[in-house]
Amino acid sequence: MKPRTALLIVAGALLLSGILGPDQLQGQTRPVRASQEELAHSSRLRDRERALTAWEERLAQREQLLAEMEQDLERELERVMALQREAKATLDALAAVKDQAFRDLIRVYSAMRPTRVAELLNQMSDRDALEILRGLKTDMVADIIPRLEQEKAVRLSRQLGLL
Repeated sequence: MKPRTALLIVAGALLLSGILGPDQLQGQTRPVRASQEELAHSSRLRDRERALTAWEERLAQREQLLAEMEQDLERELERVMALQREAKATLDALAAVKDQAFRDLIRVYSAMRPTRVAELLNQMSDRDALEILRGLKTDMVADIIPRLEQEKAVRLSRQLGLL
């Protein structure tokens, strides 16, 4: 370190600590003598300034990293949202196909004789039979239920009455 720089640092430290006033420095041409305590204090101030500068650099790096992570997170969120929209569109399309297939099935059962429908429903699970009965017109259901096996007719009648 140059002697002039060291002199300025010491003078600055003395000014900050209140030992020297600004009027005492004006017109002074001879070097200022500092005590060991003042030099140690100046050294501590320089060390603290270096530590603060290093801390500010680390903070700036962390802020940059955080900004990059935030951008990555936003991109990932957009990607997930796009996948979610795509999945919803696919599910909606599948639901539409399923609904159309169910409507077609109900049209087929509606065209059949009640005796034949009852034979088929007797072989199905209660849940499937119940769904088909709910899709049919009331007068058709009234013709089919008496033709079902008695226990199944009772179970399905109870379930039909619940909804």
